[in-house]
Amino acid sequence: MEFIGFTYVTNFLENTLRNAMFEVIDEANKLFRDWGLRLRFIYLDSLTLEPGYLINVKTPEGTMRLYPLEVLVDFLDYRLKSEIEKNDGIKMNKILGLISFPLASRSRYFDFYESFLGFQAERLGRRILVLSMRPFESDVLRMALRTLESPHVEDDVKRLAGRILSHELEAFKRRLLKGILHEVGHAFGLEHCPNPCVMNPPATMEEWDSRPVVFCNSCFTNLKRAVEEHRLSLKLEKADGK
Repeated sequence: MEFIGFTYVTNFLENTLRNAMFEVIDEANKLFRDWGLRLRFIYLDSLTLEPGYLINVKTPEGTMRLYPLEVLVDFLDYRLKSEIEKNDGIKMNKILGLISFPLASRSRYFDFYESFLGFQAERLGRRILVLSMRPFESDVLRMALRTLESPHVEDDVKRLAGRILSHELEAFKRRLLKGILHEVGHAFGLEHCPNPCVMNPPATMEEWDSRPVVFCNSCFTNLKRAVEEHRLSLKLEKADGK
């Protein structure tokens, strides 16, 4: 079995979305098991970033205070490296970090819809995957969360917001699951795909909602082969290191 380390950045993340995030990770592991992939996410605890790393970034939503992508990659790589050095028999050289704010760089802002679903970097054989959950949140979901958190809203309105939130959370979780599977595909060498497939990138969120939560036959075959080949290479590296 090969593992991908999983962590999340606590900054700006509401409890409701955090719980939904863990449900999605569990669903991804269930799919891996059902598909016969010898691959699982393993939780490595959360990360909280200090405010000193914040930068001002101009986004479509206005100027925001965000953590730069470079800092995220550094923290995630350090967390993965620390886990690998434990040498506890777990085969792992990849880590997925989920964040609740837009991905930003010190040089420019990355537009989710035009550029990518996430970001990946390679550090001395270690693969770092970063995925923002923010684009998967609808305006209605954010409004429902704010309504439920407000102490000045009447009970009837909160009950309505609760029903709306339940529906919107399902859409959020489905979008996030597809985003995670998409990044896993890239981590094992898959390219974008024109077929009905989770590797088919969207131009809009409506297109993303129409994508199936599966890999097409070609992508799945390539993914399964890559997982097995990588698992065997890690096993051989570990044997040579003894």
